[in-house]
Amino acid sequence: KSSIASKIIVRFEEEKEWIVRKLTSGTAEVDVISIVGMPGLGKTTLADRVYNDKTVVDHFDVRAWCTVDQERNEKRLLQKIYNQIIGLKDTFSEDHIDDDIADKLRKLLFGMRYLIVLDDLWDTATWDELTKPFPEFQKRSRIILTSRKKEVALQGKRHSDPLYLRFLTLGESWELLEKRVFGEERCPGELLDVGEEIARKCDGLPLVLDLIGGVIARKEKIKAFWLEVLNNLTSFIFKDEEEVMKVIQLSYDHLSDHLKPCLIYLASYPKDKHILISELTDLWSAEGLVEQTEMEVY
Repeated sequence: KSSIASKIIVRFEEEKEWIVRKLTSGTAEVDVISIVGMPGLGKTTLADRVYNDKTVVDHFDVRAWCTVDQERNEKRLLQKIYNQIIGLKDTFSEDHIDDDIADKLRKLLFGMRYLIVLDDLWDTATWDELTKPFPEFQKRSRIILTSRKKEVALQGKRHSDPLYLRFLTLGESWELLEKRVFGEERCPGELLDVGEEIARKCDGLPLVLDLIGGVIARKEKIKAFWLEVLNNLTSFIFKDEEEVMKVIQLSYDHLSDHLKPCLIYLASYPKDKHILISELTDLWSAEGLVEQTEMEVY
């Protein structure tokens, strides 16, 4: 999930309250709350905040979070949901998939008020297959769907209209960037103009602001470097995923050389995998990516 979720929140309060109301009141039938927007707008961050809200946690009998991404094996995804509901931990192998998992999940959910998050759903066919086992009885159960595809959200629509995430305002963008770089301190006056211009060039995308903030936070706070970052950003127009990926590349390029293979190693894990720090550092050490003296830092 996005690092912004646990570090810095400068938005989403109104959106969060709206979704919480939709989850805990309204129709007694199953309803779908869709969160729609381009990559980097914070769909997963918002869904995560709602999913872990105490009011929401207390309201439902069972909850499960399933990151779909471009996974084509619907049975594997249903098995993941089933495992969460019965309390199996991440250490359980999801390679074991019951042939009748859809029927088992339907029976398990029957009579329960459930909340299921389907994060990063790409196509309507996957939506149709995944939701077949979800019982339709009147227990005020809810599904949260996040997608970059408007057609997926419309396919899933029941009673509630999709929530289309807006871009951050310039003021919100600068607040996020300033907090990412300086924490509770304020930006020095000599960096203020170029800092606000960097924030403007991030086009209101929280992910881009977080990544750029991470780049300049690790470097000496001098105007020459900030102008260099601004110059790099000037060529980007954040209207699609490819442009966002360029900023991820920029952030990677500014990592220390010894950290780059550690980051690449993380790509071998599934998107929503919870990783124990002790396990990860042991694996890094075994692969020769970090020395024992570096391990002590963790």
